Amino acid sequence: MTVLFFVAMITTFLAADYFMERRKKPSPVASPVRRLGDPLRLPSGVFFSPAHTWLTLFPSGKVRVGVDSFVLRMMKNPELVLLKSPGSSVTRGEPLFQLKDGSRTMTARSPIDGEVLERNERPEMSPDSLFSGGWAYTMKPKRSSDLTGMLLGEQSQAWIRQEFGRLREFVAGFANAGELAPALMQDGGISAEGILETFNDAQVEQFEKQFLRVE
Repeated sequence: MTVLFFVAMITTFLAADYFMERRKKPSPVASPVRRLGDPLRLPSGVFFSPAHTWLTLFPSGKVRVGVDSFVLRMMKNPELVLLKSPGSSVTRGEPLFQLKDGSRTMTARSPIDGEVLERNERPEMSPDSLFSGGWAYTMKPKRSSDLTGMLLGEQSQAWIRQEFGRLREFVAGFANAGELAPALMQDGGISAEGILETFNDAQVEQFEKQFLRVE
């Protein structure tokens, strides 16, 4: 009887422990929620402009230009609209291309002075292929020194973390001003997919001024 009682106690404790552990585990979800706070892919050897465009440098001195993942992942179905043609001269800060998602449009500006040599008529606008097939233009910089003010390597990693902080403050500012704001997640993160469509026109304009302006 003593042995049976002992076995019954052990079985009871194991069953209780099993159900307690099950209660601790989160319920499965159909698909994970992506957030703007999730790590971004910032390849080494790629130059990043503080205005969220990137450049890759060729040995010939030519560069390819595109928009970075920070901006791209704010849209569900991004469309790239090219504003320049081969042979065009471009000045730093001049509108270079637009990003559209539904009724929302943002304008990205040139990080350098230069000449457009080629434009990508079929860019691959996805985070996985952004730095290979997602370029917008091939350009010839007017001055190679323009690249010295850009971010590279560890600098770009530290900078993008700061940008996430700025974005959280930017979104929180909508609520402080009594405006509609995208919902924050419990840990303070911001839902990434389609956040741009939750902005009104004035908020999109503010975002451009604060995040896409070339100093």
